[in-house]
Amino acid sequence: MRELKSISLLLLTLVLSGCGGLESKTILISPGDSKRTVLEIMGVPDDRQFKAYPTYTAEAWQYCVSGAGYGYNAHKIIWLEQGRVSGITSYKSYRTGCTGQIQAVNWHTKPDVIIEKRIR
Repeated sequence: MRELKSISLLLLTLVLSGCGGLESKTILISPGDSKRTVLEIMGVPDDRQFKAYPTYTAEAWQYCVSGAGYGYNAHKIIWLEQGRVSGITSYKSYRTGCTGQIQAVNWHTKPDVIIEKRIR
């Protein structure tokens, strides 16, 4: 059963990667998903930052799509705690292309409350 789920997720990822922007991919990510699931859905992040707290480690994986809308680039930050998704935030940049447009992570903006949890 687990293999069937992995194969289905991989096929869905391949289909979405051909036509998907960040929105169509991040909609598949839920709180508690593993790093592996994020990698399967989103691919390798454009930027990875992490911070070690006394009792756990947090990571921020950033993705960018150039020309996502008229005149802007779309950015998503996937927040992970202890290797599991804890939140997703987004921002826009307005220069041409994603190169050099990824912002340094502000750890104070890290989501600390789950607002929505979807059941698949």
